[in-house]
Amino acid sequence: MFALLLLAACGPAPTTLTQVQADVFDNSCAFSTCHGSGGGAQGLSLDDGGSYAAIVGVPSELAPDVNLVEPGDHEASFLWQKCANVGGIVGIAMPSGSSGLDADHLAELASWIDNGALDD
Repeated sequence: MFALLLLAACGPAPTTLTQVQADVFDNSCAFSTCHGSGGGAQGLSLDDGGSYAAIVGVPSELAPDVNLVEPGDHEASFLWQKCANVGGIVGIAMPSGSSGLDADHLAELASWIDNGALDD
């Protein structure tokens, strides 16, 4: 009983890169015509196994003073800004042809970033 109460008090487990890769990148980004193998648009590939090194702590080509993913701060992460269609962002909203990711996928991406953007 005590263990169940302890687990409930801790809240949900943080989102992992594996979840973000499967739910967001693989379904919305990592296509050969977008950010898939072969470098992708803006030289950014979000393919499974290479996305972490391509985005965490890496400056954006469009806004070099901003990292694609700033661990611990989704609002300071260019990738999240593009997917959230933040006003004043350089370029267009992502995924291309949309007004940004839906709320559930944005929350998932934000959770992963805010919890340190760890490579699992």
